[in-house]
Formats: sequence, structure tokens, C-alpha cells
Amino acid sequence: MKEGFEPIGNGSLPAKEERKIPHDPGERWSRAHQGGEDGVIETPETEIAPEEGDVTGKTDGELPKATGIRRFAILFGGVLLALFLIGLIPRFFNKIALHRAMLAGEKTAVSVMLPEKPKPVTDLLLPGTARGYYETPLWARVNGYIKNWWVDIGERVQEGQLMAEITAPDIDKSVEAFEGALHSSEANLVIARITLDRWKGLILTRAVSQQALDEKQAMYDAALARVNAARGQLQHYEELKSFEKIIAPFSGIVTARNIDVGTLVSLGSDKAVHELYRVAVNDLMRVYVAVPQNYVPQIVLGEWADVTASELPGVVYHGIVVRTAQAVDPLSRTLLTEVDVGNPDQRIVVNMYVDVIFHLPTASTLLLVPVNAVVYRSEGNFLVTVDKQSKVRFRKVELGHDLGNQMEINSGLRPDERVILNPPDSLEEGDPVIVAADLTKSADGKAKKEGRQEKHGSR
Repeated sequence: MKEGFEPIGNGSLPAKEERKIPHDPGERWSRAHQGGEDGVIETPETEIAPEEGDVTGKTDGELPKATGIRRFAILFGGVLLALFLIGLIPRFFNKIALHRAMLAGEKTAVSVMLPEKPKPVTDLLLPGTARGYYETPLWARVNGYIKNWWVDIGERVQEGQLMAEITAPDIDKSVEAFEGALHSSEANLVIARITLDRWKGLILTRAVSQQALDEKQAMYDAALARVNAARGQLQHYEELKSFEKIIAPFSGIVTARNIDVGTLVSLGSDKAVHELYRVAVNDLMRVYVAVPQNYVPQIVLGEWADVTASELPGVVYHGIVVRTAQAVDPLSRTLLTEVDVGNPDQRIVVNMYVDVIFHLPTASTLLLVPVNAVVYRSEGNFLVTVDKQSKVRFRKVELGHDLGNQMEINSGLRPDERVILNPPDSLEEGDPVIVAADLTKSADGKAKKEGRQEKHGSR
């Protein structure tokens, strides 16, 4: 080994990172020829050319930093552009809406819908009262006291059945007295007849005068009249005595009992006298309904009607219209109508409040509109419609029945005309309007939905 050279470490070259290499190429060349501190001549390393596009000549550690800054700048610019567009687009649409509102400011916005066609049969629900087919109170025909009674409320009785008995001593004594008077009259009649027969024999022999015979004949006729009078009076009191027994006039059910043993009963049926019993037939009921005057022409005898009661949910009785009063009550303006309905299970009780549903046919030309679409004026009733040019047209119509939420239109309106709901008072014939809402579509969708629900429910 030459002098002046000493191995460093294990004799290998020092690590590259331990060398101090100047950054200036001229300085590195000078040190390579002159030798370093250790006298070693170093060969200059080849200069690494910067990458294309890197005009600054930065090192590899600085390149990712510049790229990240550029990307951040692009992203920040994109965010600013998006915010600008987000703020600009609503202004653009608001400007369009404002322009449209300015154009529509001269026109009135309205809601319209097409008139509906009613069902072929309209159901009319009215309240009614169920009464027994036969129903009568039983009164006392004699004055007296209740001796005994055998039937109570809710029990069924047969025609001719004994229900109660009255004790009437004055009637009994009158019967005995007129029986004695009849016997006495009959005895006098026998004497008068015998005397008359004898005098008829004597007149043949001229023993008596004709005047005397006529007197005997008159005495006989008077005796006969007294017998007939006594017999009539006796029969009268015997009939009164028969009223001491309260008999069922027909087969039915006892709905009231106002007596007990020892109760004093009086002759008559005025308000001061209480009825003894009340009997009714309840296997066939009469339902009385007060039909309003505007429905009177649609009530037809022989048509079916359904009878329901809130106390009997789901139970429907089918009745028939049998008669009407043929006269409208001047106070209530209703027609009293009778519907007979069978009550075999006797679930409908006497005097029960029921609902009667009449199935009334509707005219084919009838239309339905909401009640808030009708305009009432002194010239008549009108509907405000919108034509194809979005102009107002007034239609004078003839109103039918008021169904609550809807009004029937008998004439004056076509099915294809759009009717304005809640028309403003400022509208006049020919005014331009804007249709803000067409409620016909929503109504059709609701009807279809209800139809589907009913269909699924029936399945």
C-alpha cells in the first residue's frame, strides 16, 4: 500500500451519503483535479438533465409539491364555478316565473272540474218509525176494580184469550134486577094473552062489546112491549157484564200493562183514563217515513226499500212501499209513506227508530256539480264555465235536489263543460282566466282508487 493512503473503515469507499459534493459543477471539477482534503482525485459525475417541462431544474422532491398545488387550484376553481352556477340557475328560473306572473297578472286563476254523472239509481236515506202491523190499546168498558190479571208485558197472546177480569158490582146487580123485571113482564104478558083469548070467544056470542075487546087487545100489546123492553135492558147489562173480562182482540204481543190487582178502572178512553193493556202484532211491521216534498214524484207504490237500524249492524230487511197518505203535510211539507217489512226474527221492536233506504231512479240527463259552483242571482241560477279559449261563459241552469256536498243539475249544462269552483264575483262574461288546477283528474283518480278498494274488499 502506498504511503499517504489509508483505508477508511473496512477498506471500502466511504458511503455516498457521507461525501460532501458541491452543487456547483465548476467547483466539483476543480476539486477533482486538485484533490480533496485527502488528496484523492475524483472523477466528475455526469450532470443529470432535468425532465422535459421542468424549466426550473427542481429536484425530484419538489415535483409532487408543484403538482398538488396545481390540482388544488383547478379544484378550487371548479368549486367556484359550481357555486356561481348554483346561484345563477335559480335566478334564471325566478326571472322566468316572474315574467309568467307578470303576463298572468291580468288574468284570474281558477280551479275547474267537469260535472259528474250520477248513478242510475240514487239511494235516499230517511228516518222512520217501526210500528206493529196491528197495534191497539185496551180500555175498560165498565167501572170497577181489577179482580185478577194473567198476562204481562212481552208475553204473546192468542185471539180470544182472557187477559184480566174486572169486578163491577153495580153491573151485576143491574143484571139481576132486569132479569126480575123481565120475568114479571113475561107473567103479565101471559095474563094479557089469556084475557084476550077469552074476550075473543065472548064477542062471538055478543056477550061483550067490541070496545071491550079492543081494550083487551091494547092491554096485551102493552104487556108484550114491556116484555121486549125488559129483555133489551137485560141484554144491555149482560153485554156490560161481559166487558168485565178483558179479551185479546187478536194474536200478538203485550207491549204495555198498566193495571194490577185492586186497581180502580173507569169507563172511557180519554186522557184522564189509563189504558189497561196494549197489544201489537210484531212479526209484520209498518214503517212510517216522512218523505220530503221534492222526492214525492219519485216514490212509487210497489217498489222495494231497505230497512236498517244502528242497533242491528249488518242486518238489512227488505220492505215494500204499500201506500202513501196522498197528501203533503202543510206544516212539515212531507208525505207520510208506509213501508211494510217482515220481521220473522222479531229483532225490530215496536216504536223502534229505523233508517229506510229508498232506491230512486235518476234521469239520464242529470248532472252533479259541487254546491260551491252555483251562482245565485236575481236573474236565476248560473254556473260559470271555461271554454277552449280559456274565457268565462255563464250558463243558466235548472237546479234539482240538494245532496249536501253536490247539487243536481236538471238542464242547462253539457257534460264536457269545465265548471269553475268558487267563482269570484268580479268575473264577467268573456273574461280571460287561467286554469290553475283541474280537479277532475284528482277526482277520477280517487274514484278509481275507491273502486279498486271495493273490488279487493269484495274478493
